[in-house]
Amino acid sequence: MNIMTLLKTATADLHQAAESSPLQRQLVKAELPRELYAAFLGQMYLVHAALEQAIRDASASHPGFATVIREYHDREPQLCEDLAFLGVELADITAIAATTAMLADVARTAADQPVALLGMLYVLEGSTNGSKYIARAIRKAYQLEQGPGVAYLDPHGELQQDRWQAFKTDMDSVGFTEGETEAIVATAKGMFRAITEISDELSENCSEGSVAATGRTLAP
Repeated sequence: MNIMTLLKTATADLHQAAESSPLQRQLVKAELPRELYAAFLGQMYLVHAALEQAIRDASASHPGFATVIREYHDREPQLCEDLAFLGVELADITAIAATTAMLADVARTAADQPVALLGMLYVLEGSTNGSKYIARAIRKAYQLEQGPGVAYLDPHGELQQDRWQAFKTDMDSVGFTEGETEAIVATAKGMFRAITEISDELSENCSEGSVAATGRTLAP
């Protein structure tokens, strides 16, 4: 079984669980309050910034990085654009507990087995297949134009399918060892769990009246 097929099979339940969280269901239906949408993007900014830097730092440690990674896999620029459009200052964003745990996982993986960072990227890059359609609904719900506000959700535009196919082909061509494959699958599972936990914590914080994007509490 090639690694992309293995990743899809091994993470199927966790993928479904992530998509079934209340926040993600609201996102799909474009029913997510604008503040909570901004909060979610804020936490994803922290995740992407850490993961993308870790991948850059590890790029010389394994030939798989040169085979798989492309400049367009960096999503931090789109998140910065969206957050600025939504009025969120990057300096004001603080990690919630679930995000803090995810950032620790990135750091630990980068130190112990850097190539396994590709499992985390698999989850985030794979999400663009569905988020492209979510972006259309979000634009309509928030009365946004193409671009700022939904750049993160639709980073590849008309090149979506071509770039996803290239990612799959490149991952399958690397020839990871058994141990590397196991580590990549494990980190992919961890990323799906993290997305679920981040989404759930944001929803809980919102219901309790806190600004989850910044971690600060709203005045009554």
